Amino acid sequence: MPVDINPPEKDESTPVENSRLPYGRTPEEVAQHFGVSPRRVRQMARELGACRVFGNRMFLLPADVEAILEASKPKPRAAPYRPGGDYEELLKRLERKKEAAPKTSKKRREPSTGRDTAELLQLRERMKREEAARKKK
Repeated sequence: MPVDINPPEKDESTPVENSRLPYGRTPEEVAQHFGVSPRRVRQMARELGACRVFGNRMFLLPADVEAILEASKPKPRAAPYRPGGDYEELLKRLERKKEAAPKTSKKRREPSTGRDTAELLQLRERMKREEAARKKK
């Protein structure tokens, strides 16, 4: 039976675009598209767990890119106080502020006096006393 050395030809009927492989992008491609650094894209993807890593290669699926975009959305800030508003609402906002920022006590520390400094202070006091004693005589 003869052996065919040539490998079988690939079936051209199913190109790669139509296959069931997921459509993935590299962080560099995503970063270039959005105008940010690839390093930031990789960092956010790792923090969110929105990436696929094979060895030292990272790929982002469309769902991963959506998760990164959703996480990068700015968080809405609390509405500012408007005069004539609800009193209970104002009290709740004040309570939240108190809980969020506990005050820390700032104690003033006395300067530390080393052994040399203490000796100098004693010497100064002794000299003052001696001078005061000389003036009395």
